[in-house]
Amino acid sequence: MSTALTTDATAHKPSTELTSNRSTTRIHWIDIAKGIGIILVSFGHIRNGDGQSVWLPALDTPINFIYLFHMPLFFFLGGLTFSSRRSFPDFLKRKAQTLLIPYYVFSLYFLAKPLVTLIAPGIASGLQANHDYTSNIWMQFYDVLINGSGLWFLWAYFIGELIAYPLDRKFTTQYQYVGSGLALIAVSLTLSTLFPNVILPFRIFSGSGMNGLEVAGFILLGIACKKALRSPIHRAATFGFFVVFTAVFVTVAVIGLSMESTAGRAVLDALAMFAGVAAAVFLSKAITHNSVLEYIGRHSLSFYVVNALTLSVGKMVFFRVLHIDGAHASIFMQWVWGILLTIFCLALLAAEDILIRAFIPWSLGMKRKKSLRTETDTI
Repeated sequence: MSTALTTDATAHKPSTELTSNRSTTRIHWIDIAKGIGIILVSFGHIRNGDGQSVWLPALDTPINFIYLFHMPLFFFLGGLTFSSRRSFPDFLKRKAQTLLIPYYVFSLYFLAKPLVTLIAPGIASGLQANHDYTSNIWMQFYDVLINGSGLWFLWAYFIGELIAYPLDRKFTTQYQYVGSGLALIAVSLTLSTLFPNVILPFRIFSGSGMNGLEVAGFILLGIACKKALRSPIHRAATFGFFVVFTAVFVTVAVIGLSMESTAGRAVLDALAMFAGVAAAVFLSKAITHNSVLEYIGRHSLSFYVVNALTLSVGKMVFFRVLHIDGAHASIFMQWVWGILLTIFCLALLAAEDILIRAFIPWSLGMKRKKSLRTETDTI
């Protein structure tokens, strides 16, 4: 969801908007938060497609921590800019253009792996994965095309917004948003714990990851927090909140690592998830302005859709071409290589972003090319 908000006095629910006049206003800290989120996504993709930290194993635990909250952060931010003012047919059309078209265009990357390894099995040895891409190839196609297992974020976001749409038009109090949001998240997490192997089409539900129900919950929580986050907070106090929530996040996440009970760990992971989202939000508000993070945040969709592919290229350059032996490096040097790899790939992503917008803007659901300075994405 774009962070450029247009308000309208005739909107059916003007109280849910972050601004109060008929103008378009950028909310810089939301762009910053999205930029931070994309950096965390890039750092997390240092792992390979099967979740293995074969290149920089010392980063496995930090990446586990990042995975607790970095995607919920995007959905919460989506709630801050969510609007149900459009008629449902227009809303559905717009979301299909900006979420589903990018999904099917850029998820082709996930089908390329099994196809290439089927044609040239020798390539599989260079993927550094314990996954046989040549087996059950039709199931892999089904997973990507129907189950939404490619760029899963986009299908989950689409379903989440469809669920949030009628609720936003019906609800009138913050209690309704908060109660329903927490209920949806709790139901999703409970079902995921009980049925970890169940996957419904189009990411409506997935026991192995976030799904539309959980996404809708975070969107509703974001809507509920619009007014509170609109209120000015002293920068020192904002940074203080960041420190507190970061301390809570790290403490709960570390305790969760040693938790043997599946249910207990699920509860701690959920608490860490909320604390991580809060920490990222307050950090972004404390930063106030940062041109690099804001640029990445404004173009978060294009930075996301080619992220996994770009990180694969970056890892190939670092560990195959340059022969960097990260697996046997010290913990400090693994952090150094991980940070440098992330920066290198963000530079590649910035170049790819320009090319995508110049030559295939339709792949992002855009009808025409616009100025890069004013352009925004939908996540």
